[in-house]
Amino acid sequence: MNSLDLVKQYVLAVEQFDLAAAEPLMGEGMTFTELPNRIRPKGGTDDREAMLAGLAKAGERKMLSSQRYIWGETIETADRVVVEARWEGTMAMALGALQPGDTMVAHICMIFGISGGKIAWQRNYDCYEDFAAK
Repeated sequence: MNSLDLVKQYVLAVEQFDLAAAEPLMGEGMTFTELPNRIRPKGGTDDREAMLAGLAKAGERKMLSSQRYIWGETIETADRVVVEARWEGTMAMALGALQPGDTMVAHICMIFGISGGKIAWQRNYDCYEDFAAK
């Protein structure tokens, strides 16, 4: 499987909150770095265990009832994939001015490092549209 197909499978698994499908695509030492944004103002880096726990929690669908990634441009090399995308999450709870059923939107760039046929790391630049006021 090429690097882009690996990333597409992984993002689809995350989109569907499918822990069983995402886990085998993740390298043992995978890290996820999220640059500062409206949801995580200080940014941060999570290890594989924290990522899996976060995906399991998201799968409870208490915050989001669904989500989707609308793919834009991609760049692929043997060991790196860059994806520009629009992310849309349907709210299951109120957050700021968003009510259940409303859509939260982010314009994102995801960079994935690939090693040994698995995702070794992911770095996200998430630019959320304003949800504090309507």
